[in-house]
Amino acid sequence: MPIFKTVVGSTPNPLHLSFADRIRAGRVVPVVSDEALADLVLGGWQNLLEGYADYAEYPLPDRDNLVKVAKYRQLFAEDALGERGLQDQALKADYLNWVKNYIYHRAEAQGVDASVLSEAAVQVDSKTVSEFAHLFGLPDFDGDAAPMLVWANLPVRVILTTSPYTFIEDALRRADKKPRTELCHWCRDLDSIEPAIDGNYRPSILEPLVFHLHGLDAYPDSLVLTEDDYLEFLVNICQGQGNNATDRVHALVRQAIFNDLILLGYHLDSWSFRTLYSGLIKPNGKRDDRGVVALQLAPTAAEKRYLDDYLRREALFQVAWGSLDDYTQILRKMMVGQ
Repeated sequence: MPIFKTVVGSTPNPLHLSFADRIRAGRVVPVVSDEALADLVLGGWQNLLEGYADYAEYPLPDRDNLVKVAKYRQLFAEDALGERGLQDQALKADYLNWVKNYIYHRAEAQGVDASVLSEAAVQVDSKTVSEFAHLFGLPDFDGDAAPMLVWANLPVRVILTTSPYTFIEDALRRADKKPRTELCHWCRDLDSIEPAIDGNYRPSILEPLVFHLHGLDAYPDSLVLTEDDYLEFLVNICQGQGNNATDRVHALVRQAIFNDLILLGYHLDSWSFRTLYSGLIKPNGKRDDRGVVALQLAPTAAEKRYLDDYLRREALFQVAWGSLDDYTQILRKMMVGQ
């Protein structure tokens, strides 16, 4: 922290700190996308989307639209009785089971030992996706998942994610922290799930909160997967704000949104980003000098001009264009003062 010049009758405005100082002060909240974690842990988001589109036998060209592919799978897949169409919970369980198969076959193609594959096949039904990935040494923090350790070693108290997997918690434990995992009870069907946050818990640098906004793989019905899910999520999290009895978003998360945010791995046209921004960031955060950094893939020059203008005028974001790995290295250098 810098030394402030003392002026009688005034106090330093913490919003005038540099972004690195804000991070060191614990005032920054990373928000990590499912896409980012798939790129770092599961061999690439685009590979996963392409594989799921093949599995769903999706016939249209927009195969990278997970929401539409999932809806197609829901409408045309056969259930256990041979009837066409899947119920919501069956669709989500089916999707998570497919991700486990994706992990298995990717490991098989990479030449993983047959004994490891055999043991994993026995456990596929008893493990969550996150636990199943562990059987194959994922996340690989000495390989593709190394950037996650940079995030995990930041002095943050709350991390938000729209991924249902607990890979962030794995990174935090690798950094000798004790994360608390909680999911957003975004619909009434999730009310029976016991909250992981009690009244005595306060997120800290050593015991940070990882809050899964779009569900957790241990509870398939908690996933936000289809267009209907996203719309219900958006409506429900906008209701009951400030009332602990009815608010679908925990008060600790509402408080965290008022801090500065680092959005990692989002695309501005995705359902994930749009519901996150419209439902939480825009109505709950401060508008002046937010200090938000949105990390996006580089679009065309025309799109970049438009998005730069939109993000600074409407969302008041600071924009860093480039890859997730590039920005992670910027964060690392920022924190060591290079």
